[in-house]
Amino acid sequence: MPRRNAKRRALKSILIVGEGAHDQAFVEYLRLLYDGRETGQTVRVRAGDGGSPGDLLEKMIKRYQHIAYDRRVLLLDDDVQIPQAARGIARRHGIEIIVSSPVCLEGMLLNVLGVSVPSTAQSCKSTLHPMLDGHPAEKRSYHRCFPQSLLDQSVNPALGRLRELISNPAGASSA
Repeated sequence: MPRRNAKRRALKSILIVGEGAHDQAFVEYLRLLYDGRETGQTVRVRAGDGGSPGDLLEKMIKRYQHIAYDRRVLLLDDDVQIPQAARGIARRHGIEIIVSSPVCLEGMLLNVLGVSVPSTAQSCKSTLHPMLDGHPAEKRSYHRCFPQSLLDQSVNPALGRLRELISNPAGASSA
C-alpha cells in the first residue's frame, strides 16, 4: 500500500528540437552517449520540418507548448541569421537556442573532425555524409566517426552545450 505522505521525486525533462532528421539523428546519438538517466532526467529529441528560424520556432511552440518540459532547446544552423524578434519570442517561451556553427550541423561536425569546413550547408553535407556509416538520418551512422573520446575533447560551444544538457540536469542552467 503506497504511503500518502511520501515525497515524489520530480523527473527533469528536456526537449531538444533540431531543424531536421539529420539534427535529430545526431542528437539522438549524443543521447546514447551522454544521457543522464541515472539522474532521473528524460530527454526527448524531435525534428522540425525545416524552414526559417522563425518558422521552426513557431512550429516548436505550437507543437510542444502543452507539454510541461523543464527545458526546451531549439538547435539551429548558422547559415541563416536568427532575427532578434525570434530570439525574443524564444526567451519569452523559455526556449534556449543553440546554433550549430560553423555553417550548419555538418559544418560543426567537420570542424570537430579537423576537416576544412566548406562555406555552404550543401557543401558541408556533401563532404560529411560519405564519411558516415550509413544514412545521416540514422543515429548509428555517427558512431565510427564520432566516438565519445573525440566528442569529449571538442571545444565547439554548441556541441559542449548539448553534451552538458543531455548529461546533467543540474548543469542545465541557463547559458
